[in-house]
Amino acid sequence: MTSTIKTTAAAAVISFLLSFFSHVQAQISPDIVKLLIVASEKDGGSSLDLVAELAIAADPAAIKDIQAYVAELKQNAVEKIAEPTPGYFSLQGWEGEVELNFLRSSGNTSQESLGLAGKLHRDAGQFHHTIDGFFDLNKNDGAKDKQRWGLGYKLDYDFSDKIYLTSFIGYENDQFGAFRERVTTSLGIGYPIIHNDSYSWKVEGGPSVLFTKDLPGEGFNTSFNAFASSIFDWTINERSDLGNVTIFYYGDKNVIESKTDLTVRINGSLSSKFSYDIKYDQDAPLDRNKTDTVARAGLQYDF
Repeated sequence: MTSTIKTTAAAAVISFLLSFFSHVQAQISPDIVKLLIVASEKDGGSSLDLVAELAIAADPAAIKDIQAYVAELKQNAVEKIAEPTPGYFSLQGWEGEVELNFLRSSGNTSQESLGLAGKLHRDAGQFHHTIDGFFDLNKNDGAKDKQRWGLGYKLDYDFSDKIYLTSFIGYENDQFGAFRERVTTSLGIGYPIIHNDSYSWKVEGGPSVLFTKDLPGEGFNTSFNAFASSIFDWTINERSDLGNVTIFYYGDKNVIESKTDLTVRINGSLSSKFSYDIKYDQDAPLDRNKTDTVARAGLQYDF
């Protein structure tokens, strides 16, 4: 008897649920639900009430269900706005990548090479933050012939879809390059020339100031310059991307920096990365080469 009662009760509950969901589905069609969701997400939900009125006019029998669903969408929007914004130093909202390459050879010649690089990027409304850093070390037969590292921070602010303000500050330390230490600052205007699913090309320009220490023990020399930069990205296919950043500094010091990257995704967040850097400093000391190049091949992890 008890088993019969349980079976009858379960059947009644299932019948009620099926009846309830059938009623809701009948009252609000899937197409109207989609329209209401889109209206709640577009332009801060400014057109939600208008879309709701049109939906009610199209299906007056569903007025109560539509009104209840609209109220739920509005409540969800309020709760979403009330969520705390992640702090600047929180990793929430940041995207990044880490690159590692290592080479070791032995036999007739011995060589060890290590390269590390990383980048963090965050979009916060009209503000776009980019932090990057690198470290390169190379030894030949136990003798160090390359050691360089640097950090940089770039901040862009969108004035409109076509114009943005860009600023940069960076530090580089190079024991064997065209200079010993350099601090670079710049402030300018950026303009996106091309932006679609395959290509992105932006140009930037403005004034800059370089603080350069050519040799150990010397002080920093200040040079006032104008800078012009080109930032190009090409999505070759679903797995491959090619990018180039070239910067020209003209004035008291003439400097050219160019970096080209080819990234090929292996799976998930792991990619192989090939890069080639060119740095030219017209005013390098007499015992230093004016042009330095760095070629890298390694792995990149995106997070």
